[in-house]
Amino acid sequence: MVEDSLKFIWFLSKINKLGNTKIRNLLRVFNSSYDFLNCSINELRRIDGIDTNIAAEIECARKDRQRYFTEFENVLRDAERKKINIITILSKEYPSNLKHIFDAPVILYYKGILKTSDKYSLSIVGTRNPTEYGKYTCEKFTEKLSALEIPIISGFARGIDSIVHKVCINKNNLTYAVLGSGVDVIYPSENRKLYSEIIEQGAVVSEFPIGAKPDKVNFPRRNRIISGMSLGSIVIESGIKGGSLLTAEFALDQGKEVFAVPGYINSKQSEGTNEIIKKGQAKLITCVDDILSELEHKLKPVLKKEMFVKEAEVVTNLNEAEKKIYDVLGYELKHIDSINEESGLPISDCLVNLLSLEFKGVIRQSMGKNFIRV
Repeated sequence: MVEDSLKFIWFLSKINKLGNTKIRNLLRVFNSSYDFLNCSINELRRIDGIDTNIAAEIECARKDRQRYFTEFENVLRDAERKKINIITILSKEYPSNLKHIFDAPVILYYKGILKTSDKYSLSIVGTRNPTEYGKYTCEKFTEKLSALEIPIISGFARGIDSIVHKVCINKNNLTYAVLGSGVDVIYPSENRKLYSEIIEQGAVVSEFPIGAKPDKVNFPRRNRIISGMSLGSIVIESGIKGGSLLTAEFALDQGKEVFAVPGYINSKQSEGTNEIIKKGQAKLITCVDDILSELEHKLKPVLKKEMFVKEAEVVTNLNEAEKKIYDVLGYELKHIDSINEESGLPISDCLVNLLSLEFKGVIRQSMGKNFIRV
């Protein structure tokens, strides 16, 4: 029965001029493929969105249905060989948040496992070329959300997306990677190992058929699924025309929450995030508590009793030298020589107190004796 439903919806998806919305309209009217295959043209034209031209396309496909059904059997064999699951919007495994958006894909392909806990998901997206500030901020937010066992969705791209998935894997948290290609096409290729790890712990998901290449036009459609599967989307560093902003736009259209981490005004990687905050399109966040306070009622079933202490409260009990150094540092890397000069402390004192600040978890050291606030 499940295969019959899949076969029917797959057939509909192959008909020219039938998109997700029109297919859903058809599914509301026809209870079975038999009813659809045997109805009259006039019955078709009475369905919302089905005009004379589309009805004619449907009639052509119905006459040639055996060819489509043979193609479907070949797809099923290919999917089985590659361990790819195919589900429809009627399947119980279909992500519940995604089901309710406009233009929800009627067919999804995935490798791995889909879990019902994905209804509590958040998505994190951002630039492919993050700064050190962006990388660390992404790690921090992903780690803390993972500690709360909140599933996290991203787009498997280089940069922020890859960091999100890697941290989730390291923290044993559920993560989905939504692809702009078929689920059997690994892009970018350097993420091959990450791809395998995600499948073991979550899933790679796509609406694009098996073998589909990562064409540029696919990624905006991919972005609407990232936001659609989530309760809210978090943007960490994005250029003014970054794809992450498109995810934010989709989230707003879908009635989802949008959050953005502010960045330096002279950083190209933060132009987009700062802009959507300024326009009121995203809520400014500086810590996980800012997200939880906004979504607490929706996340309540999965939130632990212990809530995070605001990051601002962590910077306490600093001695005078530590305070001087902390005040000198910001959210961009600063070399030890600059810290020495700006703080007025001897190099030896700087090194001792920088180490102390690292132990307290309020700064981080990068290569070449460079330091940054966390």
